[in-house]
Amino acid sequence: MLLAIILSCAFIFAPLTAFLAGNRGYDVMPWYLAGLALGPVGLLAGLLPRRKHAPEMLFTPELQSLQIG
Repeated sequence: MLLAIILSCAFIFAPLTAFLAGNRGYDVMPWYLAGLALGPVGLLAGLLPRRKHAPEMLFTPELQSLQIG
């Protein structure tokens, strides 16, 4: 029973941690593994600062006017 609780918590925190890290511009897979291994400690990704070269920043209107094409 304890093993089932531990595994269910791990499989809840892993995708949540990966989602938060992905929204902040970090690579998702290492943070998924951190959430899987560390559980709630992996949720510290929510406290990380946003990266300056996050993928969503590539499509801002200011940068689209600078693209060559």
